[in-house]
Amino acid sequence: MSSISHESDERLELYALGRLAEPQVALVEEHLLVCPACQARLETLETFALSMQAAISSEPAPVSKAEGSWTAWLHLKQPALAWAFGFAVLLLGVGFFIHSGESPLAAFATLQLTAVRGDIPSVAPAREMVITLADLPPEPGLRAEVVDSTGGPIWSGTADSVKLRNPLSAGNYFVRLDDSSGKLLHEYGFTVRPPR
Repeated sequence: MSSISHESDERLELYALGRLAEPQVALVEEHLLVCPACQARLETLETFALSMQAAISSEPAPVSKAEGSWTAWLHLKQPALAWAFGFAVLLLGVGFFIHSGESPLAAFATLQLTAVRGDIPSVAPAREMVITLADLPPEPGLRAEVVDSTGGPIWSGTADSVKLRNPLSAGNYFVRLDDSSGKLLHEYGFTVRPPR
């Protein structure tokens, strides 16, 4: 029973890159003429080696291998390590793609509130929110305060420009309108919907 001895991945890779010593080239070529398995492996290694060579040539050269920088990984000599490195990069890319599919907060939201009783308006969460109070009395010095459902203060300032610059979490909120003496004139309510 005869047993065929196949070429190593290292020798096939050196052959594919044209770096195999001249006396060994003839031996590898002779084996490749009769071994379809090594021919297929050579084709795979050639494709991989050429793509790695193109990627390395497009990167700037490392400053010093002695520094032990991450760029040393680009100079992998073992095909198994190179494949593992490529697979890890692929997994990171897939993870980034999946994470980027989550819906981020909107950049900006506006909300117009009236003091009339009825349905409480709702708004999607956003990084910044501008609230307009539609039925302000024509009185100077009106103050507004935004509080959460427990009465905890969120924002306070003049009633003509209610601008919340931090995102609000999902829940109910109230805007209290006071006159210049601190007397409560109106209370408005709104809801921030949970993110989708």
